[in-house]
Amino acid sequence: MSVVPGCDWAALASFDHIEMRPGGREEVLDGVVEEFPYLAVLSQHDRYHERTVPWHWHQEVELFYVLSGTVLYATPHERLELGPGAAGFVNANVLHMTRAVDGRPGVDLLIHEFRPRLIAEPRSLLWSRYVEPLTSTTSIELFATGPDDSATRGLRETLRSSFDVVEEGAPGWELRVRDAISEVWLGFVELLGPRLAEGPAQMPSARDERLRAMLDFVGAHYPERIGVLDVAAAAFASERECHRTFREALGVTPAQYLRDYRIEQACRMLAHTTRPVAAVAELTGLGSASHFGQTFRAAMGCTPSEYRHRWQNSDTRRQQTS
Repeated sequence: MSVVPGCDWAALASFDHIEMRPGGREEVLDGVVEEFPYLAVLSQHDRYHERTVPWHWHQEVELFYVLSGTVLYATPHERLELGPGAAGFVNANVLHMTRAVDGRPGVDLLIHEFRPRLIAEPRSLLWSRYVEPLTSTTSIELFATGPDDSATRGLRETLRSSFDVVEEGAPGWELRVRDAISEVWLGFVELLGPRLAEGPAQMPSARDERLRAMLDFVGAHYPERIGVLDVAAAAFASERECHRTFREALGVTPAQYLRDYRIEQACRMLAHTTRPVAAVAELTGLGSASHFGQTFRAAMGCTPSEYRHRWQNSDTRRQQTS
């Protein structure tokens, strides 16, 4: 099945930005409801700022399949470059990001996002034997297997075909997709058996605690006139520790992260609201309209007005073809 937004894959959610809860990097997944805590997503990196899905985390487990292109999956402790046919998962509550390698176009992923209780009820035998050992092992953040691994071919094929079940939407699709996810989950549990046998969860490191505090601070205060010293103070860290933490965990400086976060918010407002450009500049902490225009052009290669025109026209075309 080809990837045609709003057409062949109409049953899968598709986004061009990450919606965060106020004050942090936790993603809001509106399609995940208590009655059926699950969402299927078509992630098209061409729709994101710099073809990058920014750093975020969510309560849900993420099972992914790479349809096309080469994508970088990263957590604060692991980085994997994955090509077409690769499959893997991101554990619950793990900070992560994805980016098209070398910024190349055409990186598309299929993603199941679900609460672990979709597989088994908490405190049940299935939960304690097959779910909790993996979700509680915080040292396992990210895992993937590629098309060259013949031993995992069946697992990857099951994951790939499970999205067809969602798209077809035939009666009982919810049970069928849950069964497929359970089968894939068991495959990963078996592959990770030696690591799971090492023991239960590890306490977050001091660096991880600092990072979470600083990211939460940026998420809560980015519209204000804050700088690196303010970000460091949020974690009771020195400026030097702040720089080292961001470099080691995210591969950017604190100043770069703050700027990129503000640009992400500006892109969301420009594409999905009618606020004047000057108001967007003020609401994102990017200064005067003229300074905002210079900063935005340097990051995005176009003016804020040009970006708004391009994305709002793109949304209109998608609606017309759906």
